Amino acid sequence: MFAALMAFLPFLASAQMMPDSTVQVCAYWHKGDSAVYECKSTTVKIEKDGTETTASASSETRVFEVVDETEKSYILQTSYKDVFSSDLSLNVGAEVVGKVAEGIVIRTQTNEFGTVQDIVNLDELTEAMKRTIPLSVDAVLAKHDEKALKELGLTRQGLIDTYTDLVCRPETIVTACLDDVVPLLLYHGARLRLDQEYSVQQELNSPLPNTTGKLPINLHFWVDEEQSDSSFVLIRSYFQVDSDALMPFLRESVLAATKTVLPADLPLDEMEKEIDKGIADSHMQATMEQFTATEIHLASGWTTQWWSKRRITITTDEGETQTVEEKVVTIVDE
Repeated sequence: MFAALMAFLPFLASAQMMPDSTVQVCAYWHKGDSAVYECKSTTVKIEKDGTETTASASSETRVFEVVDETEKSYILQTSYKDVFSSDLSLNVGAEVVGKVAEGIVIRTQTNEFGTVQDIVNLDELTEAMKRTIPLSVDAVLAKHDEKALKELGLTRQGLIDTYTDLVCRPETIVTACLDDVVPLLLYHGARLRLDQEYSVQQELNSPLPNTTGKLPINLHFWVDEEQSDSSFVLIRSYFQVDSDALMPFLRESVLAATKTVLPADLPLDEMEKEIDKGIADSHMQATMEQFTATEIHLASGWTTQWWSKRRITITTDEGETQTVEEKVVTIVDE
């Protein structure tokens, strides 16, 4: 991700809206400045017959504060509150993670333009999460029926161990932090022509559940001239992923899900063969596309709204199903 951000540096300049048909995105922050964002996410599954079902919905409030500044950098602190997910009744882990998020702060260093450079409190953040997880587990377990939890094989210590190992890995923390902060600052430091489309190579975090790894994408972005003026700029972006690139992630996701419902003593290689046969016999294909729109207030450098719509389409001989995830991040206070 940082390599992709650095690719914008050749466009650096020192103005906002210029007479040469360019726009400059810069941070004009001062210590003590803050911005509050409402964040909402909805995932809808569209079946082969066209039936639409809301698979999940979540929301949270993110507070950005400028806690330090120099001539060459800013320190942004991000905190969370009012974390909510609609599918908590069947996802104790989501509740635990939500509770943990409400107890942490992220401190991100940017350069003078607002381009993300580093997470400066990673060690402190890791230790804080380790302390918070047991308290979060206790708070979550107190809300659920003890018998139902036992039937699911969930215990206090088991949950603590699982989420300490899963959530407190530095790479996991960095990924989660950047996913929340970078989209709002992705174009900071860029000077863009109003009449030109740009592209940059990036690596996307794995887009499917229970999978790992990076997915290479070619991100296309441009200024929406009709929606931009001397006060605000709207930047749109788009990328797509073909089946050859996405199918390995889908296979991994299917394999992980299958493990949870098949006998534990079933040989792994036999399971993989059956899954691969099913994929081949059904001529399964998978594609993904994503559109985003980022509105930035030029005089302050704060992103005022970020919208994203990601569509994953899985096609077999029986038809196609789609998963559509829509996210909206809107500033509510400056």
